[in-house]
Formats: sequence, structure tokens, C-alpha cells
Amino acid sequence: MSRFSVYATAVVLGGAMVMGLAEPASATKTKKMTYEQAWAACRTQVSQSVPGDQHSARHSAGSACMRKHGHRI
Repeated sequence: MSRFSVYATAVVLGGAMVMGLAEPASATKTKKMTYEQAWAACRTQVSQSVPGDQHSARHSAGSACMRKHGHRI
């Protein structure tokens, strides 16, 4: 075997292994929350973690939480 075929085989097998390992993770995705469910969850999370008088901090935390659930404000 030539060096090229050995390297090509190694690259192809390495790529196949990476693709095989990545597939089970994508197969276990959970269903995305609705906007209203995400809003309720984020509102309770923000009210517990950020004091009420810090408006910009509450807005930033709420926006980040909604983004985490896949929604925009």
C-alpha cells in the first residue's frame, strides 16, 4: 500500500467515527418549549435570581433565558 492510501483510509475512518459519535447526541433532542412556557419559566427564574430594582439586569437575564430556550424577545 502506498502512503497516500494509508492516510486516506485513516482520514475516512476518522471522519466516519466522528459522524457516528455525533448522531446519537442529535437523536436525543427534546421538544422546544412554546413561547408562553419559556416566558413563564424564565420569569420565575429571573425573579428568583435578580432583585426587583435592577431593571437592566432583569431584562438581560430574561433575554438570555429566552434565547436559551430558542426564542427572541
